[in-house]
Amino acid sequence: MRTLSLVFFLLSLTFCRKETSEFDLKVALPSDPAHLDPLHITDLSGQKLAKFIHQGLWIQNPEGFRSPWIHSYKKISHPTKNLWWLQLDPSAPSVDDIHFSLSRLLLETYPRKGDYQFLVKVRRLTENQMELEFKPGTLETEWKEKLSLPFASIIGKKEWETNTLKSYGKYKLVDWKKNEYIDIHRQKDDDKNFPEKIRFLILPQSSTSLFLYRKGKLDAFKLTDFLLSLPEANSEFTLTKKGRSVQYVAINQNNPCFDSHFRAAVNFSIPRQLIINKLLENHADISYGPVPIHYFEKITKDKIITPESYNIDIAKKELEQSKCFPKIKFTELEFRMRGDDENQAKGRAIKQALEDIGLTIKLKPMEKAPLYKENGEGKGDLTLLTWYSDFDSVWNFLDPLFHPNKVGNGGNRSFYKNEAVGNILEKSFKSDQDALQVIKIIRKDKPWIFLWSIQENYLVSKEFLRYNVLVDFL
Repeated sequence: MRTLSLVFFLLSLTFCRKETSEFDLKVALPSDPAHLDPLHITDLSGQKLAKFIHQGLWIQNPEGFRSPWIHSYKKISHPTKNLWWLQLDPSAPSVDDIHFSLSRLLLETYPRKGDYQFLVKVRRLTENQMELEFKPGTLETEWKEKLSLPFASIIGKKEWETNTLKSYGKYKLVDWKKNEYIDIHRQKDDDKNFPEKIRFLILPQSSTSLFLYRKGKLDAFKLTDFLLSLPEANSEFTLTKKGRSVQYVAINQNNPCFDSHFRAAVNFSIPRQLIINKLLENHADISYGPVPIHYFEKITKDKIITPESYNIDIAKKELEQSKCFPKIKFTELEFRMRGDDENQAKGRAIKQALEDIGLTIKLKPMEKAPLYKENGEGKGDLTLLTWYSDFDSVWNFLDPLFHPNKVGNGGNRSFYKNEAVGNILEKSFKSDQDALQVIKIIRKDKPWIFLWSIQENYLVSKEFLRYNVLVDFL
C-alpha cells in the first residue's frame, strides 16, 4: 500500500508540476522564414528576425545614419574613382568577416542584387582598416542607406564555410526547428534592456496564437483584422504600426486584354473607403498609387485632394473602351490570393466590386508558396498581394516593384515594363523629384489595382511591455 502511495506521489510531481519557461519571451511568427542568410531574406518573417540577429556597418534612424563599429571614415581624393577609407572600432567584427560579407554583395546571385550595383570593390588594408569603392556619382546617403539594410549584414566567414551562422546583431541563433520554432539568445550579458532568451513559434493561424496568449504561453503576435474586437485588444496591450506596407492587386501585364482602359476600369470600380470602414474596421489607410500617403507627403509640399477615386459609371465607360470588350465581360478571370480567412474576405469584397461593372471573376485561394511561385511564372490574371517595406524610404515602394528588369519573383509581380520608369530606377543618384515622376507615371499606367496601406496591430503581454525597446523590432 505504501508502495502504491509513493508511485502516485511521484506521478503527481511529474504531471501536476507548474510549467516553467526557459525563455523570457515567446513571440509568434506567421510563417517559417525561407532563409536566415541575409542576402536571401525577403519574406516578412525573415525581415523581423533580421532585426534581432543581423547587423550591418550602418544603422538608419530618424536622425540619419550612425555606425556602431566605424571609428572614423573619409572620402579619398581620386581623379576618377569614388573611394572611402574606413577605420574600424576595436568592438567591430574582424576585417575578414566584413570583407567576406560585403564581397558577397558583389559576387553572389540574390534577389536584391540590382540594389548593390553601386558597389565596385571591397579592399582590406590592415587588420582594422578597409576601403570601399563605389560607382562615380553615388551619394554618401545612398550607399549608407543600402549598407544599413539586412542584405548587407555582417556574418562570420569561418562559420559560414562550415554551414553555421555567426551573426553580429543583438541576438545569436541557437536553434531552428523548421516549421516549429527558432531560438535566439542575447549576444551581450550586460545588455539588460533586452530579454536574454526569446523563442519564436511558427504559428500560421492567429486563432492558435490567441489560444496560447490566453494561456500565458505567448507574449506577442500579429492580430488579424477579425481579432481586433477582442476584449484583450485594448490600447494597453495593442501596439499599432502604420504605413509600412501596401496591399494591391497585380494586373498581369502579359495579357493584351488588360490594356490601359481595362486597368482604369478596375481601379475606378473599387470602393476603397467603404471596404476600409466596413470590412477592415478603419485599420487601413488609402494609399497614393503604390505608396502609403505619408511617404508621398515626405517628398512634396503638394496637398493630396483625392488619393484613388471610386466611380462606377466611369469604370463601366472605361471597360467599354477596352481592347477586348465585350468579350472580356464573359471571360472568366482568375483572381488569386492567400487562402487565409482575412485575405479571402478582402478578395470577396474586391470580386464583388469587379462583378458590379460586368466582369466575371473566379476566386482562387492558394497557399503562400505556390501562389508566389506561380505568380513569378506569370500565371493568373489578378493577384492580391502585400508588400512590406525593407527600409524607411519611398524608393522601397518603387524598386523593385516596378523595375522592368525585376519582373516576377524579382519583385515586379505584375510584369510591368516602362522604359522611363526603368531609366529613373537605374540612376545612381535619385532625387525626390525622380520619385514623384515615377509615382506619376505608375498612377497613370495603373499596373496594379491600388488599394490601401494596412495597419499592423500586435497583441502583447505585460512581460513584453517590460522591454519597451522591442516595440521597434515588431
